[in-house]
Amino acid sequence: MNPELRSTLFKVLIPLLGILIPLVVAKVRGFSLREFFGFHKPAGRLFALFLALWVMWMALTEVVLHWLDPSGNPNWPPYPMLVIVLRILAIGILGPIMEELIFRGVIYGKLSRRIGVPATIIAIAIAWTLLHFRYDWTNLTVVFVDGLWFGYARHKTGSVFTPMAMHVMANLFSIYQSLT
Repeated sequence: MNPELRSTLFKVLIPLLGILIPLVVAKVRGFSLREFFGFHKPAGRLFALFLALWVMWMALTEVVLHWLDPSGNPNWPPYPMLVIVLRILAIGILGPIMEELIFRGVIYGKLSRRIGVPATIIAIAIAWTLLHFRYDWTNLTVVFVDGLWFGYARHKTGSVFTPMAMHVMANLFSIYQSLT
């Protein structure tokens, strides 16, 4: 098997398992998916407002990051089409869903009852930023603020689906930049 394909399949498998295992464990233990993960339908207008604000935030950060470092995101190598599609699935969709399910789903739900919402949003944003340790300080700063946004969106809408949508949008935009 082509090493690029094998590596990419691994990139798909990890977030897929990171989504399925918590869902299965919660179901087996009899947890309410709605309560345990924050699977609430967000109000349409509030959801749309957060997505619109998110797009503006992404545009602003792109301008600032380009000003700080005009070289931008590195381009992806010329992968075969199957590898590109699978990487988009892994990095653009499954990865963000897994991260939000865990961070703004499970951890947010458990921690917010113990230490309160503001401290939870900050603590999760810090932990999530540390997960992205390979970035430089400017991008880590953006990741931290993104984490605050995701946490605030989770809190205000009561739904993990809002930060999931925001995170997927951000990753797909980053992929788009790397492909063009």
